[in-house]
Amino acid sequence: MNTGNTAIASLAGQIGFEAVWIEMEHAPTTLERVDTVCQAADAAGAVPLVRLPDGSRPYVLGALEAGARIIVVPMTNTVDQARRLVEYGKYPPIGSRGFNTRTRNLGFGLLDPVEAIERANRRSFLFAQIETVEATENLDEMCQIEGLDGIFIGPADLALSMGMIGKLADPKVIAKVVDCLTRGRDAGKLTGIMVPPGPLLDASIEAKANLVIYGGDLMNLAAVWPGLLASVRTQID
Repeated sequence: MNTGNTAIASLAGQIGFEAVWIEMEHAPTTLERVDTVCQAADAAGAVPLVRLPDGSRPYVLGALEAGARIIVVPMTNTVDQARRLVEYGKYPPIGSRGFNTRTRNLGFGLLDPVEAIERANRRSFLFAQIETVEATENLDEMCQIEGLDGIFIGPADLALSMGMIGKLADPKVIAKVVDCLTRGRDAGKLTGIMVPPGPLLDASIEAKANLVIYGGDLMNLAAVWPGLLASVRTQID
């Protein structure tokens, strides 16, 4: 979701999509809007997922407290960046996330504090987004970090970093993505990718990616509306 629209989040959940991707990196979505969209997704039975603008503490903490269950941090290129994500996103003894029970993520203070923290660590999933050649080189070491729940491949930027912009169906790009997914899975991490239907999506599913994002509000509308407009114009003309 690029629009941050609660009705679309609710529709996606009611249709049966298991997760709703709330875009912050490439959309003007604020944390206040994240809060309301998380509520809409939750109510419709979908898991709220937020891609942050970056891995800074205010965004990681703010999105989790707003109700995000899955966090994706773009351009996680180094082990230190991945460690900071865990530091900001997990409570002790795994990380050092700031403690405040008066949030939806911690049950508004209605739970025992120890139970609330254990529940939050168990129900919050932190993904480092791998989308550069540098990140692929550091992937194995990242996957050794306790508390980092998974890796998420950004194939468009990864292809760009490989000097193959827009070539998501190229065998070299597919092989690189599958290699990363396999290494992540073999290290015991969850794996994910955002990619439209096509050879790369098929290969990612075959590689047993756990989280696959393959549709979007603006992307799908942009594919459908031109044909709708053309069909009506043809009748009018």
